Amino acid sequence: MKRIIKYSTLFIVYGLIYFIIECLYKGKLSDWRMFVLAGFIGIMIGLINNLFDIKTDFILQCIFGMLIATLSEAIGGFYWNLQCGLHIWDYSSLPFSFIGGQINLFFSLIWMFLSGIVIILDDILRWKLYKEERPEYYIHGKLILKI
Repeated sequence: MKRIIKYSTLFIVYGLIYFIIECLYKGKLSDWRMFVLAGFIGIMIGLINNLFDIKTDFILQCIFGMLIATLSEAIGGFYWNLQCGLHIWDYSSLPFSFIGGQINLFFSLIWMFLSGIVIILDDILRWKLYKEERPEYYIHGKLILKI
């Protein structure tokens, strides 16, 4: 039961943060599916720590986060936008867009940066709320940040 509460809380936090930012950016209410997708992506990026050692290169973790987010956008966009015709997002007018405009190289790179933020936020939340390991981050084997 504790695990369900923990992941539900984290899902809501990530979903709300992204949903609010997107609504502010667009100047209007965004589609609720963006909340769901963001919550899912946040949880998945947070689970990177379960796959790797604490000393895993932070940049590598960010790259994995970018891949998770891009793959999630590809799958979600293919289903919601291309199959269901909801047109929630469309990058097709931008260069380096793929899968009918559902993913874009530029936005994938933005996800790499955002993944770093999510990784740190996830670690802090898990440390403070759930007494998990104290976060620390390494690049090329050198400690760069200990919270």
